[in-house]
Amino acid sequence: MKKVLIIEDDMVLSDMYALKLRKSWFEVEQCVNWLDWLTHIWEFNPDIILLDIMMPTMNWFETLEAIKHQTSSRSKIVMFTNVVDKDKIEKAMEAGADDYLIKANTNPSDVVEKINFLLKKKEIPHEPIYIKPGLNIFKMKNPLNEDEDIEISINIKI
Repeated sequence: MKKVLIIEDDMVLSDMYALKLRKSWFEVEQCVNWLDWLTHIWEFNPDIILLDIMMPTMNWFETLEAIKHQTSSRSKIVMFTNVVDKDKIEKAMEAGADDYLIKANTNPSDVVEKINFLLKKKEIPHEPIYIKPGLNIFKMKNPLNEDEDIEISINIKI
């Protein structure tokens, strides 16, 4: 079973989403504050984290950065809020959020669908690429069609 950690201070909302996720065959843990999530992340090791932006005694941006830097690289983070601020959305995505959901526009089925999409989305491995002067040819899998390879040529002049 895939694991979902909900970091949300509104327990009614958190319980509603947790119930739907459990019925959709996810293992779910819930946190209401920063101390809870610190403990749960290490012990629970979630695949997906639903992170509310507006929580008392928590700076959402610092929390997002801490989660991204202190958890396994496989944990995906979905910002989950009613804050509709383009700058905050961009800042969250730049800081490492994998997606952003507006609570008022989202129902529990939408959350399950988004989580399933993120879990199926394949990550392209980030391996170091060493280039040298002259013609460099790189072969890689086509991210749009896994059965097909693509070739990239780059001529480096120094």
